[in-house]
Amino acid sequence: MKILVIMAGFFPGEKYGGPPVSVDNFCSLMKDDECFIITTNHDKDEMIAYDGIPVKTWVDRGNCRVMYLQDQDYTKKSFEAMISDIKPHVLYLQGLFQRCILPCLQIAKKYGTNVILAPRGELCAGAFHKKYKKLPYIAFLKCMGLLRNICFQSTSREETEAIQKYLDADISNIFFLTNIPSISNKDFVREIKQKGLGRFIFLSRIHPKKNLISAIGFFKNITGKAVFDIYGPIEDQAYWEECQQAITKLPDGIKAHYCGLVSHEKVHEIFSKYDAFVFPTFSENYGHVIAEALSVGIPVIISDQTPWRDLELSGCGWDIPLGQEKNYADALQTVIDMDQHNFHAMSMKAKAYFNRKTRIDDIREMYHQTFMDISGRRNE
Repeated sequence: MKILVIMAGFFPGEKYGGPPVSVDNFCSLMKDDECFIITTNHDKDEMIAYDGIPVKTWVDRGNCRVMYLQDQDYTKKSFEAMISDIKPHVLYLQGLFQRCILPCLQIAKKYGTNVILAPRGELCAGAFHKKYKKLPYIAFLKCMGLLRNICFQSTSREETEAIQKYLDADISNIFFLTNIPSISNKDFVREIKQKGLGRFIFLSRIHPKKNLISAIGFFKNITGKAVFDIYGPIEDQAYWEECQQAITKLPDGIKAHYCGLVSHEKVHEIFSKYDAFVFPTFSENYGHVIAEALSVGIPVIISDQTPWRDLELSGCGWDIPLGQEKNYADALQTVIDMDQHNFHAMSMKAKAYFNRKTRIDDIREMYHQTFMDISGRRNE
């Protein structure tokens, strides 16, 4: 089966968030099929091309083949040429509001190409802002009949309901497919957990949706010492300046630092250096970084706006409603007060929780069967 993905950004880009991770893991999962990706040749909000990567030619990444295009070639004309040449059994689109979506849907309709579109959480309440711009665009897609016969990927009940509500999709065209986690094959050596000192990490896009400023504020009400290292692309400079101001108001025992970007290959290793991941996000339809932290045994302190729930009951972290600042501070304090024995027990429970939630063989079978079903449809 041939599967073609057209998306705005892919690796080695470091600023596109979760979709490249999802797609790369998908290609590894579907290794017995042929996966092709068409994308741009630079990182998000950058003009400089990736070093050493040719354009307009297929680059073999092992689990897929990628064609990187300059912006002037990332057009409907190129998409149509590639779809006509590859003749994919399924066109797999990422997000609803990327500039490639409209032309790709038009081409798919012209050629009768089967499509599955993954909104990637864009329609969920925590992410669906600026409706005055987005709703007319959705209305246009529906008016043109471009959403009528395509399929959709949902990763949660909320997303299924949003797809039905905003896209008028029939439930028979919505497929629940959980995101595919990144799993490290390495074991990392950790420092001994010191009682009275907590090492915390925030790793995500620095954007209001990810709620870093609240995470910083939680540290105002703790005792003991803490290190809070912040990683990720700065997408909103004004917001980052607010965060920097908040950092200056922290007690002397709290040391917060911005540590820059992390390549995807280094994420698991970076997480393994810390005692907990702090991530009070407003909305995640999956949250790859949460999965990556848990997979290497790092407890998480997150909001209740993700699929990762019942963490405290499982002994591996906390999923706390937004606005409950004291509960977040209490969770931080619990981690700071832990000794090595208690931390190790919690770390083992984090790995066990991740393994219970992530059954790769079952996920592989689910994806394979879904894409086989979609490839056998007639899209007219």
